[in-house]
Amino acid sequence: MRNLLLLSLLMISFFANAQVSKDSIYPGLLDHEKRELTFDSIDLKIIVQADLILSDSSKWHKQDDRVCEDDIANGKYSLFCALYQASKAVAGEYIHRRPAMQQVRFILEKYENGRVKEHRLMDWNNHPDTTFEEVKKVLRESITTVQQQLNKK
Repeated sequence: MRNLLLLSLLMISFFANAQVSKDSIYPGLLDHEKRELTFDSIDLKIIVQADLILSDSSKWHKQDDRVCEDDIANGKYSLFCALYQASKAVAGEYIHRRPAMQQVRFILEKYENGRVKEHRLMDWNNHPDTTFEEVKKVLRESITTVQQQLNKK
């Protein structure tokens, strides 16, 4: 009985002193939010293509619903749908957490100012305070960030 009590005290002491992070309890839970992205040339091409798709404000769709077929048919793209269409055109597929997509999400956080509730790209695109000039700024900053990393390789 004494050994059992001693073992219990040791276990309590061990677990009480253990530093356990949320990431170690749920490995991979926040992997898609890690800011250390590794880009390839396809990532750069996707963002450049999205920037070209949104060539002027008449091409921008300010009421994103994350369903891109209507944007493509109308030739008016939300930020998300421009990235979606660029991904399909450049890479042949859309990957939601691809580094190119994440980079744009991370850059727009600098200009978020309470505009995002759930879906960064959609909420920010649709917010009344978001301007076309800001959309272009986010894309261009994303292009610069990706270019800088690729130039270091």
